Amino acid sequence: MCGGQSERAGATGLSPSGQRERRRAFPCRSPNVRSISGSYDQIGEYILAGRADLGISRLPLDPRLFEWAPLGSARNVCIFHADHRFSQQTCIQAHDLAGETIVDIDPQFAAHQMNFNALRFAGVEPNILVEFDCNGHEAGYVSAGLGISITNEIIAREYEAFNLEAKPVEPSALYHYVAIWQKGRTFSNALSVSLEAIIAAFSTAPAKG
Repeated sequence: MCGGQSERAGATGLSPSGQRERRRAFPCRSPNVRSISGSYDQIGEYILAGRADLGISRLPLDPRLFEWAPLGSARNVCIFHADHRFSQQTCIQAHDLAGETIVDIDPQFAAHQMNFNALRFAGVEPNILVEFDCNGHEAGYVSAGLGISITNEIIAREYEAFNLEAKPVEPSALYHYVAIWQKGRTFSNALSVSLEAIIAAFSTAPAKG
């Protein structure tokens, strides 16, 4: 993209590692290569409306509207500050969450409520300090020692720079991440390079179990 080409390769939902791979693919930082964020529903809307060419989302998706390439699968993990008591455990169970201050994504954006529902079933109401509406916000609160949070392996690996640890948590959901684009879309060279960069970002940084 260094020669002033006008091909647009906007992508949505990229993680920091995805951004690094794209910057390697487009070292001149063309203004026509940019990223926007949003919920999974918004990512689909951005692509269908032409605001983005590629996105990262999770299955299931409507095959009448989208095509996709698999990126990876992930299970739930609990993230916490490195000096938290959970660092001594190999797996976090629902009952371990009792008494913990929790930083949690708004339930309407989450698929992991089984952990907190299991806690409620045992008669303990989760102590939720903060609810947020987009992945990423929890890293700051947890790194400050204000609580623990539940996310999945793929998201958690982006938080390594925050001195956080992650351990498997049960019960757990299974998520399948994909790179998506509008069905029938013809790929330009810039779009193909962007897709390769997204796939590389997932394959070069395998999720930790």
